[in-house]
Amino acid sequence: MALLIENSEVEQLARASSRGVSVTEAIRQSLENEITRGSPMFRPKESELMRLLEISEQASRIPKRDHPMTEDEILGYDELGIPTR
Repeated sequence: MALLIENSEVEQLARASSRGVSVTEAIRQSLENEITRGSPMFRPKESELMRLLEISEQASRIPKRDHPMTEDEILGYDELGIPTR
């Protein structure tokens, strides 16, 4: 089967993405990657989505702090950048 690309921009992209393989192979790889991204095999299962929703709900119930810790306090550094732990 022949494929005619009449769009010069698409042709340039195909040639640029070939990276040492033929343009045909570059297009095949691109199409394969696109199909894989849309594949149900890589979509989260319903049980995983339910677990994520559960975690999100739990996180939303965590009370806000009046004085949240700074990144340095969380990591255990003082105001001079010296580890406190």
